[in-house]
Amino acid sequence: MPEHTLNTSAGPETVTATEAAPGLHVYEIPADVSPASPYRWILAHHEGPALGSFETESAATGAAEAAAPLADWTRNAMTVANLIGPAGMQELTERLRELGAQHPNA
Repeated sequence: MPEHTLNTSAGPETVTATEAAPGLHVYEIPADVSPASPYRWILAHHEGPALGSFETESAATGAAEAAAPLADWTRNAMTVANLIGPAGMQELTERLRELGAQHPNA
């Protein structure tokens, strides 16, 4: 299983992730990070940038499967953003919201 490092107010933390789609990781945030938030599951690019937070692992995994056809997520984050472009990023955000995503810091 891949590991994913996220930045927290207490410093970087490494968690175990699953690769829900090539280049897209799903992981649960540590219990001490935003403990009151019900959105514990994060969908993120493999390099780190979070795309959305979800209430369940299955919702985050489903969102990864929905996002997978939009880009080659195995490329670096900047390349993916450039390939998708502003309109594609808006489409991605809307699609993730329809699937229950919240801002990753919710």
